[in-house]
Amino acid sequence: MINTENFYSSYYKDTTKDKALPTASRIRFENGVVENVLLEDKEFTDAFRSSVQVLPFTSNPSTSNYDRSCGLRGITGEFFRKSKDRQTKAISDFENNAIQPVRNYLLQQKHMKEKQVEEFIEIMKDVMYSDGSLTIIDPSFLKFLPLTDGNTNSKKYEHGQRSIAEYLSSMLCPKDLLVDMLSKKPNLFNEIIISALSSSTGTGGSNENEYIILPFIKEAFGEDLKWFLKRDDSIVVKYIHVFLHFYLCYSLSQTLVYLDYRKYNIVPEKPQKMYYILTSEHASEGREAVTNGWNKYVNKEALEKSFGRIEALDILNSLLDGNIGFYNDVYNKLKEQDFNDEIKMLLEDVICSYQRDKREQLKKREVAKFQFPDEVSTEVNSYDDFILKLGLLCTTLQSKEYESKMKIRVNNIMKIRMLSTRRGREILNLDDEMLFFLMAMISKGTRMKLEDLYEGFGKYGVAFDYDTKAAIENYLLKLNLLERKSDSGEAQYVKIVL
Repeated sequence: MINTENFYSSYYKDTTKDKALPTASRIRFENGVVENVLLEDKEFTDAFRSSVQVLPFTSNPSTSNYDRSCGLRGITGEFFRKSKDRQTKAISDFENNAIQPVRNYLLQQKHMKEKQVEEFIEIMKDVMYSDGSLTIIDPSFLKFLPLTDGNTNSKKYEHGQRSIAEYLSSMLCPKDLLVDMLSKKPNLFNEIIISALSSSTGTGGSNENEYIILPFIKEAFGEDLKWFLKRDDSIVVKYIHVFLHFYLCYSLSQTLVYLDYRKYNIVPEKPQKMYYILTSEHASEGREAVTNGWNKYVNKEALEKSFGRIEALDILNSLLDGNIGFYNDVYNKLKEQDFNDEIKMLLEDVICSYQRDKREQLKKREVAKFQFPDEVSTEVNSYDDFILKLGLLCTTLQSKEYESKMKIRVNNIMKIRMLSTRRGREILNLDDEMLFFLMAMISKGTRMKLEDLYEGFGKYGVAFDYDTKAAIENYLLKLNLLERKSDSGEAQYVKIVL
């Protein structure tokens, strides 16, 4: 069951640059006999994502990035293309990607008169392009939304948006879920547009990467998306960006919490609760959002060590021939096979090889001098011991240049809507639109006790202290959405309808 071949093939690459490289070796069992195999002309190389995809970031921000300049619309279109219509071409140029295909379709396939076609084109412009940008009038058109250019380096931002869309589409189970949910009978106008643009398909994207998603997030995503796409079309078009951005931030934050190799024996059954405040509130030192929020659970260590934790998880998955999952999934899979002398030797060889060759790699780097930690004993006495030692090595023998990379990438996304810096600390927050949308999604349009609504937030890992609850109640009162059953105000009800 344990296959070290995958580890060595992924993390040791052929090199002809430095013939003076020391020739390392590894062990292999062949017909029950231990063999020493030379790793000639091979050099250790960090892989991070050779067998499992965890977060939608590469280690090089110059080739892939996503931040506030991208907005929310770009990933929405790509999400629907990757999840539903993989050969659909986005409308990045309205004349070439929309008008010309529709004109050709009506003339050549529907044999309409040219005058009628031009009249239809004028209607199409008024409906879909009245303000000089693409207007989405129906959920079935969401797949036509183009990627956002971002800043000057558009390719970097295009790649970043595609990665985020792949990450979100990995939450879908089954994969054809959107086909069923968006199979409403279109009107004649929509039918013509969709048929015409579908007949001029480009090289739409299929998922290059399938990311592992925490089970409780994948389950909630499917249930909430089913509910959401049954809303009125105008509501879906208006709030789909909010929905996807919430789940992106929700999954990123919870994944970083459960990406700790020291939690290998903890089953990720529910989200870690973190305290939020409203954007309109002040964040004093004693607030729960400061002491028991982002900085506590997604702290400096969690972000700085994340690439090392991902690498350890990747190596563990590679030893088991594939995409097994998070640390607890890997641990349970390992335990299916008794820990014996042969496995002990194989795992000790992995620890020895990684420690020896990663140290050699770091010594050759010309960047800031690396402060090497004490060496770890290569003796492995159990699967628990192996996971802990591998995790320790991957996180302590990690180049300093990686420490800030994950923090920048995560903050770039979270600070679009759900994270802000207050008093020098990162605080999770909800603006009015996000708060209103989440209350509607939690209550599903039903009349609900306020205390039950707060419990519903808890199912998404969102908690509020007394002051924030008071601010929420004031917000609901201003909107005339809070109903008191009695003058005492003990039982309060709310009903939010999008």
